[in-house]
Amino acid sequence: MRDREVSVTAETSAPPAEPRRKRRRRGQITVFPNWCKGCGLCVAFCPMKVLEQNESGRIIVAYPEKCTACRWCELHCPDFAIFVTEVEEKE
Repeated sequence: MRDREVSVTAETSAPPAEPRRKRRRRGQITVFPNWCKGCGLCVAFCPMKVLEQNESGRIIVAYPEKCTACRWCELHCPDFAIFVTEVEEKE
């Protein structure tokens, strides 16, 4: 086995790389109120708590800025009353 001597000086080493900021996915939720029966599944299981039920029991998008476009609400709505689109985050 050979022993190799390696030396690195401050002048030849690369500067530390800046950590890359991971872009957070964002979504835009559209709720069709005439299709929604107000079952509340989307409100109960939204991981970001974006949706709420109003006084009449219909779904409203209370915190649209929190949506991560996971599409849980869209995929599990029994009435197909929710549509989610992924939007580009502005820098």
